Amino acid sequence: MKQYKLTAWPDLPPRFQKTTMRRVVSELSQRFVSVRDLARSSGAASRDIEELIAKLDKDGMLMTRATPQSVNQPSAWRQWWPVVAVRGMVRDWR
Repeated sequence: MKQYKLTAWPDLPPRFQKTTMRRVVSELSQRFVSVRDLARSSGAASRDIEELIAKLDKDGMLMTRATPQSVNQPSAWRQWWPVVAVRGMVRDWR
């Protein structure tokens, strides 16, 4: 999954001048975010967001990165060093 962030504020065509699309652009300007997260937070349809992202990417206004691994792995917290240390102490205690 990819995450996106704006590099500059775009002039939106009339098709994307809805409140939900402005929320999407606002969030894209603040941090890297995925299409799924944008759809959840803005209320816009995923298809509309994907079309907006394609337009912004074509215009060269987006930075793109892969989603960090820890977000993709539900058990990533188990690899976090404080949790590993506590689990090791509990294991040794038994």
